[in-house]
Amino acid sequence: MRAVRRSALALSLVVVALGLGSCSASASTPAPPAFNAHDPSPGDHTVTLTSGGRVRSLILHIPPGTAVANRPLILVFHGATDTAGYTEKITDFKSVADKSGELVAFMQGYQDSWNEGAGSTPAERAGINDVAYTSAAITKLEGLITFDHNRIAAAGFSNGALMVEDLGCKLSKTLAVIVPVEGQLPTAVSKTCKPARSIFVYEIHGTGDTAIPYNGGPFHGVDGGTTVLSAPASVARWAKLFSCSSHPASTYPLRGIKLTTYTGCRRKTTVVLRTISGGVHQWGSNIGELTTAAIPPGP
Repeated sequence: MRAVRRSALALSLVVVALGLGSCSASASTPAPPAFNAHDPSPGDHTVTLTSGGRVRSLILHIPPGTAVANRPLILVFHGATDTAGYTEKITDFKSVADKSGELVAFMQGYQDSWNEGAGSTPAERAGINDVAYTSAAITKLEGLITFDHNRIAAAGFSNGALMVEDLGCKLSKTLAVIVPVEGQLPTAVSKTCKPARSIFVYEIHGTGDTAIPYNGGPFHGVDGGTTVLSAPASVARWAKLFSCSSHPASTYPLRGIKLTTYTGCRRKTTVVLRTISGGVHQWGSNIGELTTAAIPPGP
């Protein structure tokens, strides 16, 4: 993305000069086998689809065990210069899903980037419509495997976080929750954001992020830059859009973690900011666990 990837294996960091590209460790990793509808076995499957006249793809991870119709679907959006395969490796989405049963779709961006409606990325310059790609991916998956359409989550990091912010504005009838990690609402997107309904928002940001600063403003990255709201202003904007209480509650569940929670929202949703004191530009080691916990319970 415009912001430099600081992704890392587990808790370690890859420090990259801001504004420069980064090498994806998954570039040479073979793609998983194509999904076989006659054998939807547990594990990783490559799913292809056509969107906007282009062939797009994603990696679908199916957890072990008996399939249940009300299992959630988690869509994961990598940071720019990263890939679906690399993101699967460096996050805990798959290991958490293998325990609790979610389907996880690791989405693949055009030239490893997303067009999140806020600036210049390879996807934006190519005129890619990633909102349409997301909708097409969900439609494709529902024809292949069962999941609860009321429990679809979208989690994204950096450029992917800005992407899921945009999805929250435009696909709120489809998504139940968005989890943006180190990427707030861009000011341009905020001005035009008109979600059709209230959804859950669980935003995560570290105060030590120098790629996309916690306090917002303009930033520069691998492909230009844009201007974002501060993390507190981003969740406050969502709270206003969803008619939540104007006075959030603050809690401190762990040392160095502050939760700012807006309640009283339409449809009984909540808007939460998880502030990580000193946290930097990375997914975080427990992002799969946090995302799963943010998904509303099933019937």
